[in-house]
Amino acid sequence: MKHLLFFCIIFASAVYGYSADLKRTGPRQTSAFYSYGEITGWSVIVIGEVDSIGVSDIPQENDLKGYIGEKTKLTARLYSNEGVKTGDELFVMDKNNLINGRVKVAYIYKSTSFGYMLIAYGNFRGCSPGERVVQRASEQYSDYAVVHKSRGDYFREKGDDGRAMAEYKKALALDNGSPEVHLSMGEIYLKQGMLQYAFREFSEAKKSLARLYDNEDKYLLFKGMAEIRLREILEAPLTKEKREEFRKDGIAFCKEALIIYPASADANYFLGRFYYKKSMMIEDDDSIARNCFLKVVEAQPQHAGANIALSELYFKHRNREKAEYYALQALKGNPHNSRALEL
Repeated sequence: MKHLLFFCIIFASAVYGYSADLKRTGPRQTSAFYSYGEITGWSVIVIGEVDSIGVSDIPQENDLKGYIGEKTKLTARLYSNEGVKTGDELFVMDKNNLINGRVKVAYIYKSTSFGYMLIAYGNFRGCSPGERVVQRASEQYSDYAVVHKSRGDYFREKGDDGRAMAEYKKALALDNGSPEVHLSMGEIYLKQGMLQYAFREFSEAKKSLARLYDNEDKYLLFKGMAEIRLREILEAPLTKEKREEFRKDGIAFCKEALIIYPASADANYFLGRFYYKKSMMIEDDDSIARNCFLKVVEAQPQHAGANIALSELYFKHRNREKAEYYALQALKGNPHNSRALEL
């Protein structure tokens, strides 16, 4: 009886795939071609193998008669479910690395016997069981990059900027054009006072601005670039020409940020400072700076920087009453502010 039971287990393992692991028989990354004439091809990741091809129970979208033909349903075994999701476009590749089928994932599930599986519907007449299922390398790398980005965000929230940066760099190694990653790295560099590094990361994020879907991220990007330009003007030894270039850059970045959040105290303050610095150097109209600072104190009545700037502007125009009022407002926010006490 024991021998019979042992035989049944071995037989079930061989027939039904007792082990759920699908072993790789070739390189994970390779090149795929649409025809024999191609030379360079395009980079793909081998993610599984075609298990079976059968008849779909769902009529094809372009089949007006609702005819269900042969080889319209594909089932494939996956090495894992990482980087693959419903709706993804995959490809079937033969032994010569020629693409002979296009797969749009309909379902992904985990089988007790075979591990992760996918089901797709379409025209698979040129495909055969055992052929490799592949994904464009750029698409899967982008998905893996998201994982490292999430880990980086976690460490950043915990205050561990070092480990956060390590994860962000791993994400960029997989998806160098990720604007979210460049933005996060730029914010860390900005916090650390490494302005040139921060601006470089923000500039990389700006190159892929179309991939930033969240308006909050776009706002943070332009606000960050404006802050760097302002700090460079205030802190760095710049030539007159470079100072004016940075001022124009900063104004443009502030305006982009204010398109997204018109009431932003930070963006209005930065914009006011750019015009304010100019108005204090030459006698031009400083009403733009004043209006920006008024928007800031409307949102944050005790904003020290905006109140001091308003006090100086009104003092410049000999309006001592308002100059004193805004100096006192600044002192309410910071009783020990030396400039407010002086005013």
